Amino acid sequence: MSQPQRRPVSAPRARRRQHGNALVFSMLGLVIGGIVLALGISYYQNAQTNAQVQGTISEISAIIGGAQQNYGQYGYAGLTTAVAVGSRVIPDTRADAGGATATNSYSGAISLVDNSATTPSTAKLTYANVPAAQCTQLVNGAQSLARRVTIGTTDVKPLDGAIDVARVNAQCTSAGNVAIDFVFGRT
Repeated sequence: MSQPQRRPVSAPRARRRQHGNALVFSMLGLVIGGIVLALGISYYQNAQTNAQVQGTISEISAIIGGAQQNYGQYGYAGLTTAVAVGSRVIPDTRADAGGATATNSYSGAISLVDNSATTPSTAKLTYANVPAAQCTQLVNGAQSLARRVTIGTTDVKPLDGAIDVARVNAQCTSAGNVAIDFVFGRT
């Protein structure tokens, strides 16, 4: 028995096969490109979030440092947000129109007031509307500047105590946005 002889593949048929392979490879390239783009966007968003957190920690540090330098010697007596905005302890970039209030990068109020009625010779800096996703990083980054840290109504760092990491986590995730109070001043 003889085997049937193969006929040579015609040129148009070979070209169709090549076109099919090109289509498959093009689609594969698009899929890989989409995955790389998605990863790039994710890394970019994480970098932006980290930059915002670091910027906010620097801003908190500058506000606390400015308040200590300008008002610490007076025991923070009479310190209000309007006074802090007017004296530029709260940066001009955060001051609202009218110069009596300030807004943080999370569209929440910044408040800086005399806290001496509660704890002598202290002031309280409040950052409102902090997203839960950035709360822990802010508290951990700025807690060393404060004698007391409160999230909502819960102390996560009691007066002159140590930070309670479990409590920070619980309070930061208790709502979509939270308010953080930093009490600082003389010990």
